[in-house]
Amino acid sequence: MPKFSNASKQRLATCHPDLQAVCNELIKQYDFSVLCGRRGEKEQNAAYRQGTSNVKYPHSAHNKTPSLAVDIAPYPIDWDNLSRFNEMIVRFDTIANMLRQSGEITSHFVYGGKWAKLKDWPHIEIKE
Repeated sequence: MPKFSNASKQRLATCHPDLQAVCNELIKQYDFSVLCGRRGEKEQNAAYRQGTSNVKYPHSAHNKTPSLAVDIAPYPIDWDNLSRFNEMIVRFDTIANMLRQSGEITSHFVYGGKWAKLKDWPHIEIKE
C-alpha cells in the first residue's frame, strides 16, 4: 500500500481538513506526492513569476490558512503522462463524493487540469 513521505505529510498538514481527508483516503489506493499546500508571499510570487500561477499573493487559494488548495502528482512524477493525472483526479473525485455522501466532508472541488487558460494539472482547490 502506498504511503506519504514525510515531506508530503508536512505539506498536506497545511491544507483544509476536507483536502486532508480526501488525500488520506486516496493514498490508500493510489501513489502520489503532495507538492504544495499553503504558500507564503515569497513562494506565491515566485510561482506567479515562473508562470505556474495566474495570481500574485494573497489572491491564491494556496495563500489561505489553512490552504484551500493542494497540488498533487502521481508518483513517480512524469509530467508528460497526463493520463495519470486524469486518473488521479477521477479517483480523487470519486473519494470526495463518497466522503461527502457520508457526511465526512462538505467541500466541492475545482481541478486545475480542467481550466480553460492555464492548465494546472496538479492543482485541486475548494470551491468557495
